[in-house]
Amino acid sequence: MLFKIKNIWFTVSVLLTVALLNGCTADYDTFGTSDYCDFNELTLAEQDASPMVNAAGHRMEFDLVAPSKSKKTWDSVTVENIDMSHFASLHLVTEKISDFPTDSLELDSLAQKVSYTKEAIKEGEKFGVPSSHVVYVVLISESGMKSVWQLQFNIPNVEPESSSSVKNGASSSSIKKAESSSSAKAATSSNSEKKSISSSSQKSEQGGSSSADDSPKSSAFVESSNSGESSDSREETAPKILSLSIAGKSAVIDEERKAVHVDDLDFRTNLTSLELSEITLSEGATANVSEGKSYDFGAGVQVTVTNASGKTETYSVKAGYQLPGENFNSWKGDDVTPDSIWGNANTILTTTEKTSSGSMVGAKIQTGSALTKVASGSLYTADFNPNGVGTLSMASSATWPDGNELLDFGKPFAARPEFMEVKFSYDGKGDSCDIYILLENRTGDKNVNRKSDDVNKLVASAWFRSTKADNSGRENPDVVSVSEPDENKMRTLRLKLKYGEPLAGSPIENSSTFNTNLSSSNKSAINNGLVQGTGDEPVTHIRVVFASSADGNHYKGAKGATLIVDEMRLIY
Repeated sequence: MLFKIKNIWFTVSVLLTVALLNGCTADYDTFGTSDYCDFNELTLAEQDASPMVNAAGHRMEFDLVAPSKSKKTWDSVTVENIDMSHFASLHLVTEKISDFPTDSLELDSLAQKVSYTKEAIKEGEKFGVPSSHVVYVVLISESGMKSVWQLQFNIPNVEPESSSSVKNGASSSSIKKAESSSSAKAATSSNSEKKSISSSSQKSEQGGSSSADDSPKSSAFVESSNSGESSDSREETAPKILSLSIAGKSAVIDEERKAVHVDDLDFRTNLTSLELSEITLSEGATANVSEGKSYDFGAGVQVTVTNASGKTETYSVKAGYQLPGENFNSWKGDDVTPDSIWGNANTILTTTEKTSSGSMVGAKIQTGSALTKVASGSLYTADFNPNGVGTLSMASSATWPDGNELLDFGKPFAARPEFMEVKFSYDGKGDSCDIYILLENRTGDKNVNRKSDDVNKLVASAWFRSTKADNSGRENPDVVSVSEPDENKMRTLRLKLKYGEPLAGSPIENSSTFNTNLSSSNKSAINNGLVQGTGDEPVTHIRVVFASSADGNHYKGAKGATLIVDEMRLIY
């Protein structure tokens, strides 16, 4: 997808000139992509007849043939054909849906919010039929438009299993890797070497490979099905991971998300080969990973836990690290240390400084002015003016129409966080602040020495822009939550990173992020522009930005607008 972006923004603090990162408007001319998002029919090998299709309600109902005597139910189905818009792709939803709406506007809203597999369902592959007999899928057009559909399966002599916590037979959020029928046979022959672990830490030889290469990269997924179990086994407690350690660090277990994560490894640890130091499971359970083996926990490993009766739960297990100085407690004068990670424009005008309040030590970021020019406060993973542009040159709006180009954004980084949290307060005096994180994939290193053939791709993003600290202004789709003020009058903001194309309405749309053409003709101007990635690329760099005036790069802002930040944290 190609974008042409005008009216670019950013923010840079500079006396006589530059404000600081973020803000502005953007107009898009999108071309070469299709918005068609039609889902006409899905053909399955196990179906008894053509499905009933309710296009307006985004529902398909399948009558399956009776399973063989050796099978109590269909726990998966095989895709023979997908009749959908050309260039569109079909993905499995990976979270519970409590109510599937009938209103078209609500369906559109749901499609923008649900999580789904990165890899598309392809013909010849299998996907799981859960005990509820209901699966949800998302159809995505070439241009990124989404529609969510409900697939319901009728299996002869097998009633769907209901749940008090899941309405309309919503599919389970746990998924596990599956293969097409041909690759599944090949996997069976190499199953004898996998080691499983029970809660008593006893180890026994089980089926399946335990190598790091077995992390889920296939685009075919199967959900666990319990509809063939006896009534006694259905009442059993689901198997669980009770504790887990990676590289000697204890993990946090989030049962609601079915996520297990270690967030505090040493900065820039190689995450692609980390030892599973310890795993403890509920009684009698086994897992498809082994203690002492190494896995790519940076990308994430799907760990499926199975109890004695075959009931399964699948957890996403990831590891990562924090940015040095992320608590903003360590300072050298008015600079957060280590200054190899954190930068500001204080060499021109001090708009960022240490602040203390009660038990809190953080960064005070404030918009100032000099000689009628606005200077937005800022703190970022960037180097300000690495080319040594003189103050008189920076004072010329004609020479530097966009303050972005005086900074070299991004620091080396290779992890894949799911969330960013930060404590903050904001008194904007009518202005708007920006808080955001971008993950990049670069062919080069620094933008200051970027070559003409270097490509910088956006891998993931999350953005908060607001006039009010309680997020009561513009809608910010990347925001998960904003807490009430604590004893230090600081709120906790949680942003969820969106891998691949940003969510519709994200403030990134009104930014210079995708501007790859320089506004300044000065030979010292720095190109920080990105092109859109798929979200699957390896992460090589990170941008984190805090700015007290979102449109400061255009010398616009409110004098005295104050953003205070503390305790930034990445959650994996």
